[in-house]
Order: sequence, then C-alpha cells, then structure tokens
Amino acid sequence: MASMELARAIAGEAWTSEGAYDTLRELCDRFGHRFAGSVGEAAAADFMAERFRDAGLTEVHLERFGYLGWVRGSDRIDVLEPVATTVRGLALPYCPAGEWVAEVRSVGDGEADAYAAAGAAEGALRGTIVLCAAESAGRGGKPSSHRRDKYMRAVHAGAAGFLYVNQNPGDLPVTGGLEGGGSHPAPIPGLSLGFETGAYLLRLLDRGPVHLRLHVDATFPQVESSNVVAELPADPSSPYRDEVVLAGGHLDSHDIAPGALDNGAGVVVIAEAARILAEVTRARGRGLARTVRFVLFGAEEIGLLGSYEYVERHRDALDQIRLMLNLDTTGRGAAGSESIIVSGIADLVPWFKHLSARHAYRLEVQDRFTSSSDHFSFAMAGVPSANVGTSETTAAAQGLVGRGWGHTVADTFDKANPKGLQSASMVAAWVLAAAADATDWPVTRQSPAEIEAQLRATGMLDELVASGRWPSKR
Repeated sequence: MASMELARAIAGEAWTSEGAYDTLRELCDRFGHRFAGSVGEAAAADFMAERFRDAGLTEVHLERFGYLGWVRGSDRIDVLEPVATTVRGLALPYCPAGEWVAEVRSVGDGEADAYAAAGAAEGALRGTIVLCAAESAGRGGKPSSHRRDKYMRAVHAGAAGFLYVNQNPGDLPVTGGLEGGGSHPAPIPGLSLGFETGAYLLRLLDRGPVHLRLHVDATFPQVESSNVVAELPADPSSPYRDEVVLAGGHLDSHDIAPGALDNGAGVVVIAEAARILAEVTRARGRGLARTVRFVLFGAEEIGLLGSYEYVERHRDALDQIRLMLNLDTTGRGAAGSESIIVSGIADLVPWFKHLSARHAYRLEVQDRFTSSSDHFSFAMAGVPSANVGTSETTAAAQGLVGRGWGHTVADTFDKANPKGLQSASMVAAWVLAAAADATDWPVTRQSPAEIEAQLRATGMLDELVASGRWPSKR
C-alpha cells in the first residue's frame, strides 16, 4: 500500500469510529481523578493496558516506579488586615504543611520584569506572600511563563509564600505542581485563588497593607506510579525494525477533577491512534518500517516523573528513537485545528509542513521549546521531539485564557469534543506512520552542547538552571 493509500486508510478508520470519545467517557466516569500515586491512577493504568491489548498491540506492560507522594489535607486563608475574613484557596501539590502569617505583595503577572519592578533583587519581597496572576494571554505574542518559573522567582526573592490567581472568572482556583514534586516538599507554601478572590485581595491592597494567615495540612507518603507501555512491531522484513517512533502522553490528572482535557483527551488519542495503525497494517498485510511504541506516563503533573523515569531507565536505547511525539491535551478543541509544535529543532519544521501539504490537511507548524510536558524529558536527552497541539480550543472560543478549564474542577467529560478527538487521532496516526516509514528524516539525536545552545537561544537556560532542571556547569 503506497503512503497516500495508507493515509486514506488511516483517515477512514479515524472518521468511522468514536472509540476515543467512548474510552474518554469511561476513563473519566469510571475512575474519577487520576492523581499521581492514587488508586484511580493505578486502576486507569490497568484499564488502558487492556485497551492496548484489545487493539492487538504487543509487549504490553507496566513499568512501575516509586517516589515521595503528596496527599491533600485541609487548607485555609484568613485575611487579618485590613478586615477579618476568610477566603477560599487551594493548596498546590507539594505545598508544605504548616501555618504562615505575612504581608501580601502583588507582582502583577509574575513575569521576570514584574518581579524586578516589585524590588525582588533589593529584598523588597523578602518575608512577604507574593500574589501573582496564573497563566494569561501573555504579552507581545509570547506565552505566559510556566507556574513553576513564577513560583521559583518568589522563592529566589525570599518570599514566605506564593498565591497564584486564575485569570478566568468562575471562582475556579487553578491547580498545578510546585517545585520539589516526587522528592521533597516545596520550599515555601503555594496556594491558588479563583479570579474573584484574587481581585478582592488586589482591591484591599489598593487601600493599604494586607496581612494573611495561610494554614495547610498535607502528608507525604511513599507511593508508586507506573508507565503503561505497548508496541506495534515493525514489519519483520524491515532492516529498521529495531528503530522506534515513540508516542507518549501522561495518564495522571490532578486530584480535583477527572482531567478530561488534561490529559484524558491525549491518552485516548494515543490509544485510538494505536488501534488505527494496528488495523490498517493488518489490513494491508505489512507492518511499518519501524516499531511504534506507545507510552502513557505516570506522575507528569507533579514534575514529569514518569517520562524522566522512562528516559533514565532506557537511556542506553535512546539512540534508537527517531521521534518522540507527545500528545498532551491533544484533541481538546475543534476538528481541523491541530498543530505541530517542534521542540527547538528547526529542521523538522519543513518536514512537517511537507507532510501537511502532501495530505492536503492544514497543520500549523511551530518551533517552540517548552519545558512543561513529557516531551521535555526526551528533548533534554537529545531525542528529537514534537507535540501535537490544538490551536482552536473550545475554552479559547469562549474567551478563556491560559489552560481554560484545565487544572480546575471544571475539566470534565462534558467539555470533550468527539470530532476533535477523531481528527486528532487521525493526525497522530498520520505523523507516526510517516515518521516510521520516512526515508528523508532530517535529524538525529542531539548532543548536550547542542541542547544547551538551543536553550540559550530561546532564553530558557537561565530559568532552567535557576529551577535546577539543567546543570549550571557542564
């Protein structure tokens, strides 16, 4: 079967099945939240392994790993001055337990220049509770800094606490892991506020000093998570059968919602792409030139633990991976709005644009290095990486910024778009098949020096060194 015949067969399978939508419904409604180390995450891992077996994949297994977990207790935020009241907040994962009293200072959107304007370098924030905006629409077309970067700016400024304010209305505190996930409590407390609560505190600050008391209960047990692994083996006659194209995405969610969009959607797109490729290669009687491996990572939301574990455990075999395709929140929006985001490897941009043109299916292709999902663990090891995203999400269509409903209690199954899941599954299967069979693949694994040069060029190096995610000296 020629490549275009294969592409048409993939499209036919994708558009005549609602398997992804049906699997997402069961994933959300049957298991609830899938927070790292929870009963729900473990049960969902077994469930998805069975889905892979049902699709006819081989080598299906779980790779378990242990780490220091975090279990939410109670939390409370009391306003002590200028009024006495209590406001609603949400402790962020790996927030330490304890009680803290301090004055609040706003740092606006929490970007580096906003911290500088607030006098961070001069010690003006030392001992205070920093209040900053969560993800916003960004400035000048640039995306907002990641939560951990804003948090670590507060830590380095000597702040006593960190408050993270959702920029979407609806009283929806937006959760997300703090620094230290998987190994130790975060260095200072971090809690999230809904938009309305944040606006209230800012109004109080307009009148004068504001003092808060933060109270958090949490425990840190030793727990276990796992990566779910399955393979579609290459054609036995292929001389490249030991080489791998890897599709991955995280199975876990946060503990406040079933995570339908983040990342239930990506999980079921991976499973559907696996089913489609298994079906079309069976029908033509010949496998792809390279093995396609599917990995559902555990514990991504608390620090990419599953993907880092996978990279470390399989470090001797990383040269065999020609592409890591990440699917995080993939399929969360309108059909036909898929995009390919390449992780700092410009030579892959024209290759993906050519793929889009050959299939007569418009794909936005960008080269943007980001550190907030599982592709990053592979990119830091030099493996060429890309992410299938969705440029037109249902949340954005309703005027929401940043994650929209993601990381809030509203990330539920009713937000899913069955057509978006079908088209994302088709695109993912197209990319995996094309990368597995390509004779014109333009890149190879990169060296640490090449990776560092990319990080410096994108302006990410200093932030990664400051947060401990890249060595300060090599």
